[in-house]
Amino acid sequence: MPFEHVNASTLTATSILFQVDKNARPLTPVNIYNGHSASIFIGDSTITTSGATIGRTIATATSQIFYVNPNDIIYAISAAASAAGAIVITYSA
Repeated sequence: MPFEHVNASTLTATSILFQVDKNARPLTPVNIYNGHSASIFIGDSTITTSGATIGRTIATATSQIFYVNPNDIIYAISAAASAAGAIVITYSA
């Protein structure tokens, strides 16, 4: 299987960061690196940057690994200005 990467963007409003391919293996590891100047938050379509629906925080210049299933959708929101192409997603296709 080839190693893939995607440069993604996130906004100050909740948006889709990445949708897992329908043919992906169950529990595929996906690494999300935050190259943005502000923290980003990862979660479902209801995430926010604070409060009861805060997503999983990825601080600037750090990464997290998430295990995903086919057709999973990863949502993100930025704590500050939009991050055009600053989020790097790597996975094995």
